[in-house]
Amino acid sequence: MLSLVFQLISGLILLLFCVHYIYYIIAFLITDDMQSEDAKYIKKRWKGGSIEPHPTEKAIIVHYKLEAAVFAEPGDPMLEEKKDCQRVIRLKNLSAKTDPATLAREVVEKCDLIHNSQLSDVEQIIYYLKNRRDNISNDMDNQRAQSRIATEKGSMVSSAELEKASIRVIDTYVELLYDELPDKIRGSALILQLARNPDNLEELEKNEAVLCALSRVLREDWRKSLDLSTNIVYIFFCFSTYTHFHPVIVNHKIGSLCMDVIDYELKRYEQMKNDLEMRRNPDGKPEKQVVTQQSTESADMIDIMNEEKPKDMEPPRRRIPELKQRPKSGNWSSFHGSLSSVNPLVKSRAMNNSYHEFLSNEVECGVKAEKDAKTQKEEYEKLNKQLRIFAKKQEQLLRVAFYLLLNIAENVKLEEKMRKKMIIRMLVKVLERQNIDLLILVVTFLKKLSIVKDNKDEMYEMNVVEKLPRLLQSTHPDLIQVTLKLIFNLSFDGPLRGKMIRVGFLPKLVTFLSDDKHHDIVLKILYHMSMDDKVKSMFTYTDCVPLITDMLLLNLNQKSDMDLIALAINLALNKRNAQIMIENNRLHNLMVRAFKYQDALLMKMIRNISHHENLRIHFVDFVGDLAKILTECDDEAFVVECLGIMGNLALPDLDYSQILHNFNLIQWIRQVLVPGKMQDDIVLDTIVFLGTCACDESCAMFLCKADVILSLIELLKAKQEDDEIVLQIVFVFQQILRNESTRNYMIRETESPAYLIDLMHDKNTEIRKVCDNCLDIIAFSDSDWASRIKLEKFRNHNAQWLTMVETQQDHEDSQDFGNVDDVDLQSFIPSEYLDQCRLYQSGESNDDSESNYRATSVNSNGSRPLSSHDEDFEGKTGKADDAKFPQDTSMKELELDGEEEPLLLA
Repeated sequence: MLSLVFQLISGLILLLFCVHYIYYIIAFLITDDMQSEDAKYIKKRWKGGSIEPHPTEKAIIVHYKLEAAVFAEPGDPMLEEKKDCQRVIRLKNLSAKTDPATLAREVVEKCDLIHNSQLSDVEQIIYYLKNRRDNISNDMDNQRAQSRIATEKGSMVSSAELEKASIRVIDTYVELLYDELPDKIRGSALILQLARNPDNLEELEKNEAVLCALSRVLREDWRKSLDLSTNIVYIFFCFSTYTHFHPVIVNHKIGSLCMDVIDYELKRYEQMKNDLEMRRNPDGKPEKQVVTQQSTESADMIDIMNEEKPKDMEPPRRRIPELKQRPKSGNWSSFHGSLSSVNPLVKSRAMNNSYHEFLSNEVECGVKAEKDAKTQKEEYEKLNKQLRIFAKKQEQLLRVAFYLLLNIAENVKLEEKMRKKMIIRMLVKVLERQNIDLLILVVTFLKKLSIVKDNKDEMYEMNVVEKLPRLLQSTHPDLIQVTLKLIFNLSFDGPLRGKMIRVGFLPKLVTFLSDDKHHDIVLKILYHMSMDDKVKSMFTYTDCVPLITDMLLLNLNQKSDMDLIALAINLALNKRNAQIMIENNRLHNLMVRAFKYQDALLMKMIRNISHHENLRIHFVDFVGDLAKILTECDDEAFVVECLGIMGNLALPDLDYSQILHNFNLIQWIRQVLVPGKMQDDIVLDTIVFLGTCACDESCAMFLCKADVILSLIELLKAKQEDDEIVLQIVFVFQQILRNESTRNYMIRETESPAYLIDLMHDKNTEIRKVCDNCLDIIAFSDSDWASRIKLEKFRNHNAQWLTMVETQQDHEDSQDFGNVDDVDLQSFIPSEYLDQCRLYQSGESNDDSESNYRATSVNSNGSRPLSSHDEDFEGKTGKADDAKFPQDTSMKELELDGEEEPLLLA
């Protein structure tokens, strides 16, 4: 029963299958008939493509596209199909005598797939096939022979470059990397063609087999061939030009391989160079010594040949060669005896023959030595030529490798790894080469590395500065520009700037100022050099100072160039430079330009010129203009510089009171001295100007009557923390006190003595010094203030000593008497004694001490204390150039009241 059911089901399934198969056949036949009826015509079209030589035969491969379409109605294709095809055109009659041009025209005429515009390409391929046929032995070895020929010629261009590489057959190129060395060179060159097209880089990145094969060949065979190494490094260099592909280089460790290749090639070149030098000088002596020795030997030879022959044809006995063979008799005495028994004429002829034989041997030896020297010279020239050819190929490899490292050095970590592997040492070695492109690349790399302190220090140790002057002598502007940028980066370091000066950079840099391309960067370098005090004076031996001054005057813009004016400001701090700047009526032109455009920086340069005492007389004609601009100009920076110039003009012939009165400066000065109304810079320079004015007694009286001193005291209260302002105010007080007509006003009408006593304990040394001078003058003029001043000086001088004594006394008392709280012991120096005791001793006066004290007080010269600007100026010029004010002779006539003597300090 079950078997019957199973058979029934199987039969039904078979029946259904047969029915479905029959239906499928019928439907296919019906559809085919319909399409045959609908299709009216078929259209074929081909599109020409590239042409290339056949890799193994004498043939040309033509690539083209075939497009076929079936149309039912015009413009309504039913079926379309495209296919890439190629046709091989075999050139059976190609031989060494064939004319490539004629054969190319014949091929283009007969082949419809080649357009007439491709005639030159066909001719070039035929020419290549014609020459290739002469250097192969069989069709199977064509590729290897082509690579071998290219290797023997020593150029990077191989036969693979004449072939157009295709990304579709990349696997074929990879297989070549596993063959012999010529095939590896050809395969790498074909892949390089693909890599030089940026569109292929993404495809190559995805092909891990290609990258692994290239990195393996570079790792294993880079010592065997420069062409192979250059091709593979060039491929990875193409990847390095885009940051997106840098992981490809890092993952395959190409950077480390490149550094190994560079290090090896540099050592090999150095060894070859040393070997060539040894051939040139086999004795290992210096070249000058060898030349001297050769000239001495040649002179000796001339002396020997020109020496007179002895009389009677008898040579001197010192030139008779000794016998080197024993006579046949075996006895020297018998030989001499037989010779003596011979006729004297025979003896003379024998001796003359020996003499001529000796001279002939010497001539032969000289000719032989000359031939050897000529042969050696020819061999040396041949080796030198080979070294130059090798260096040219090697520089191509070095350039590509360094360029790759420069591109991936965008990553700071990779750059640090390069530094640890001595990349700077390699770069500095390459600076000795002659290839311009390589030098530009190397200097650019050094410029990038120089911004890191460790790299800069290593460049200092490698003496990179000594190798740069040769590059500045080049005629290539790009090399000079990048070298100047490297020098600019290095010029931030003081020791490296010193090396640049010692090497002689300064005169060469000045010559580039006239070159528009290098003008800007050279100004920056010169500015850095001008920061060193000793270098400022060296500018006087160049044309830099008059050149930059003329540039400032001929500038068509209202504002001066920042780098140019900064350099001029620094150079003006040197006395000789400043003198050159104002020669030929340049000072008048500078002042005219500064006032016209109200250029604060230009006026700052003029202010630096006014610092020099011997040049201040030239500014007398401009005092009125400077004073007038103070009340008319709204630019505070420009006003500050004008005030600075007037503050420097401490000239005895100037009537400052007249200047203040004619230009109504008193009211303006009092407004500036109001605390908080003006900026500190203009306030400080105004006080400096007042100090200069106060050296004139009439002007000092004018300031006192105008209550300017009271304004200064109020400003002193408000600016107690500003040492610069306090110092200059105290200096104004000193100038007022030096004049007898204004001294009483300062002491009795103002609170200045009290403030001076307080400032006597200031931490600033300069402030204390000026205060001491002022207090000495006050002590001589007023006895009441003298007692208080001397008491304060005594306390100040002995405060530390008294503190130590009191502390020691308390300690001893506690040890001797135990607890002394209940005992009323008198202190070492009671305060009542300090308040009531007479500090002047009555009785006999000590003339010496009095005279010494008087000299101490009077000898306080009128030198202005150093402000921040003056300290900077003095630090740069190396010597003080401040104003020296005339001494007040009336002070010498001052005498102490009574018979009191100066205080003798403990």
